[in-house]
Parts: sequence; C-alpha cells; structure tokens
Amino acid sequence: MIADSPTLTVCLRGLHDQREHHLARALAEATGAQPDDITVQTAAGLLGTVHRLLFQRIQALTIAGLPNDRIADTIAADAAQAFDLLEPALSDYAAT
Repeated sequence: MIADSPTLTVCLRGLHDQREHHLARALAEATGAQPDDITVQTAAGLLGTVHRLLFQRIQALTIAGLPNDRIADTIAADAAQAFDLLEPALSDYAAT
C-alpha cells in the first residue's frame, strides 16, 4: 500500500527524516556537541541512510512475496554488510 501511494511515500520519508533529526539530537547530547555540528549530522545521516535502505529492502522483498523468515535472513545479512561499511568511520564515535 505504501509503495503504491505517493502520499504515503512522502509521509514515510518524513518519518525517516524525523528519526534522523532525533538521532542527531541524541548524538549531540551524548557527545556534548551542537545538534548542527557536521560530525553529528554526518553520523546521523549515515546511520539514517542505512536504516532507510534496509526499510526499503524489506518493503521490496515483502512486495515480491518472500516469506518472513527469508526476508529476516536477507535483511540480517544486508544489515551486517551495511554496518560493516560504516564501522571504520563510526566505530569510535560517541564511545563512552
């Protein structure tokens, strides 16, 4: 239903944007930086993008009719690969 509705697609993008904004605020608070700090914004953007891509992947696999267990296995592997790509850049960021 979401994929077929431009209105719902825009709303979903807004939710992704809100999540990224809140993540940036949480990262800023955790690191003592300002929410508009480029490092905070970049970290939140990278993490938010991976989440959005994984969400889109789940949506596509669901529309394709794959069973839930196969979707879960695929997304787990995709998430591991995506976050492995981010690890060199973010592994020490906001570490306490």
